[in-house]
Amino acid sequence: MSGKFPEITTERLYMHVGRIEDLDELDAYFTTEESRYVGGPRSRSATFDALCAGVGHWYLRGFGMWILNSRDDGTQVGIAGFSQPDGWPEPELTWVVYDQFSGQGIATEAVAACRRAAARHLGIKTPISLLRPEHLPLIKMVERMGASRVADMDLPEIGPIPAWRFPEPETNGNA
Repeated sequence: MSGKFPEITTERLYMHVGRIEDLDELDAYFTTEESRYVGGPRSRSATFDALCAGVGHWYLRGFGMWILNSRDDGTQVGIAGFSQPDGWPEPELTWVVYDQFSGQGIATEAVAACRRAAARHLGIKTPISLLRPEHLPLIKMVERMGASRVADMDLPEIGPIPAWRFPEPETNGNA
């Protein structure tokens, strides 16, 4: 725990709430076309605003996103955690692993750690993830982790989005 915010360590990841030192690597990701499904591409100032909003989410909701860093060399490899924008009925478990680190099981490791931490410390026992049908590899991943398709979630200003609900995790292990 660093101040008010929980930190998580897994076999390969150090997960922490965003800080100013993360801005350069976040900006490098959010200026790419790869970020199109998660609010990018965008300017550095918009990424700074998003970083500030992410930290503020922890203060306002008591949960939020973690920056994922490799324990080997400290390289930022992605983002994972929980988001609940205004008007959403419940938190969403969401994640991004940067392209150059995908296919290594990092997303699965991060999502599992998020689920354990949320169940143990944040009161979020059976989170949802909202996934578009074209994200078939992500759908397969969450289903391998035990998530089941549930009714679409109708979101303000967005409309219905397909949803998967995770079962309550086993809370042994880190987080």
